[in-house]
Amino acid sequence: MNKQSIFNLFFSLTIIGIFTGWFIGKNPDSLQRDLLKVDYFYVILSMVFGAWAYVNRGFRWILLIDALGYKTSKTNSISAVSVGYFTNLFIPRAGEIARCTALKKSDNIPVDKLFGTILIERVIDFVFLLIGFFLALLLKSREISRSINEYQQIDSSESSYTKFIVLLVMIVSASILYFLRNKIKKLSYYQKVVDFIDGLKEGFKSIKKMKNKSSFWFHTFSIWIMYFLMTYICFDAIPETSHLGISDGLFLLILGGIGMVIPAPGGIGSYHLIVMIGLVALQIPEGDLIVNAYDKYNPAMLFPIVVHTAQTFVAIIMGLIGFLMLFKKR
Repeated sequence: MNKQSIFNLFFSLTIIGIFTGWFIGKNPDSLQRDLLKVDYFYVILSMVFGAWAYVNRGFRWILLIDALGYKTSKTNSISAVSVGYFTNLFIPRAGEIARCTALKKSDNIPVDKLFGTILIERVIDFVFLLIGFFLALLLKSREISRSINEYQQIDSSESSYTKFIVLLVMIVSASILYFLRNKIKKLSYYQKVVDFIDGLKEGFKSIKKMKNKSSFWFHTFSIWIMYFLMTYICFDAIPETSHLGISDGLFLLILGGIGMVIPAPGGIGSYHLIVMIGLVALQIPEGDLIVNAYDKYNPAMLFPIVVHTAQTFVAIIMGLIGFLMLFKKR
């Protein structure tokens, strides 16, 4: 096990430990009372949207595989995607391996070719996440600024001094980076960034060569619309979030996406924490997450628990169905 794997494991266990500590400390009666406030009709709708995103991913993957000259069925593709998400619940970043292995066994498509298609998917999803991130910052800049100002306990003179220090640090850092640019280029991390940018270019080149580009983009947009609806529809499941709008849904979708990228199994803990912070920025009561008043109702923590649990059930159900469909065909 290399250093990066050890770090990812340690980080994952830390995040899960913090979340588990809060969850265990929660009074069972209080937790049950909180969950009774939820309207599960909207939670079930969220699960339907989540499951449909799996279908879209399966259809989109077929287009990428077809571009390589290989064939697979819709059932096998969707099943393999579902198996990948199921695996990610237990082992971070192992879903891609499970997904490729499943399709290799069902359709005898080379694993290295399948990994190439997943890299293209990653590139596209990263671009959409980045666009969504900047759009969310633009739409929610006022709320973010307000939250930052509320936590800043400094007067105007200290603020000016702080800005001067920050500017000075930025100038000095830029100067150091410029003079050390040749050494930086030799670092492995620099090469990883270069490789990633090259991957972006190659990914878009592959899409240009695709015969059915319109279907590819249709399924890509549909995936992200389903992701958005998964979050947005759950606003109506909890009274305190029912007034939130479309821009709020986009804001929390992007934050949740960042939380899922963090190497924790199924985003447990990391998703909950970052979405809770986002809800606090939207003026949803934070309750007493940090202190020991576990019995206090906390909608900012209840919302990510509901959304994440719903999508975890989707991953389990779709994953088990995927295993059964692939196993039945063998």
